[in-house]
Amino acid sequence: MHAGLDSMRNFFGKIMSTEAVHKNYSQLGSALIEKLYSSDYLSIGGTDSTDILADDAGISRESRVLDVGSGLGGPALHLAKTRGCRITGLDLVDTNVAEAKRRAKERGLQNRADFQVGDAGDMPFESRSFDVVWGQDAWCHVPDKAALIAECARVLTGGGTIAFTDWLKVGDMDAAQLTQIHDATASTNMASMAHYADLLERSGFSIKKQEDISAVFIKQYQDIMARLTTFETEISSQYSAKVYWVMLDKNGAILRAFEEGLIGGGRVVATLAKEGLSL
Repeated sequence: MHAGLDSMRNFFGKIMSTEAVHKNYSQLGSALIEKLYSSDYLSIGGTDSTDILADDAGISRESRVLDVGSGLGGPALHLAKTRGCRITGLDLVDTNVAEAKRRAKERGLQNRADFQVGDAGDMPFESRSFDVVWGQDAWCHVPDKAALIAECARVLTGGGTIAFTDWLKVGDMDAAQLTQIHDATASTNMASMAHYADLLERSGFSIKKQEDISAVFIKQYQDIMARLTTFETEISSQYSAKVYWVMLDKNGAILRAFEEGLIGGGRVVATLAKEGLSL
């Protein structure tokens, strides 16, 4: 009985999450987020965050990398250009994938960076296909974290690395706060650091780095909100005043949640056992 209820909750949770992601990351939504964050990126850390995580993960020219939640291709394109690795981006939103492909071709990186549509909880790849699985502030949008981490373990080679940053649940929230944060972030199920650590260990990973970067996220989002206020005239005239005020409201709610210690950020690097996960 309980298993059936859990299955139904997971099913409807996935539908709600998928709808929220598609709405938030429509062509208009992604264009506005990119304008607010940085070129090519739908995550707040930009290339600085990519470089730190790439160093931690030991990404080199020989690495076969999978970027789960690749968005407009920011991290993947940067890694292909600066590290020379072969990288595949996976994203739920087809317009994001099409745009990432266009940018890769425009920059002559299409032989190193490719992108495809797919579900992070049911990846369209053969087992043991990648040396590194990567995520940059994207996995908060995946409703079933257990399926996500299990799939990461499946597609990694034995001894491979999982490296990600993500938005995390760090404080207790009441129902109204949860609804507001989920609406603002298009995330129906943020994980805590402890939950990620448990899932990783259960899937055969040894954690090498587990870092709280909430203070970095707060500073980055304070800068983002300051930048947003300078865009009022431009966004209002190009789109509408309503679009600007919706952006101000949602991003203000995110900043308050960071500052009040309700949500935060984490950076995690772990290695899969050399024999891999038993399938």
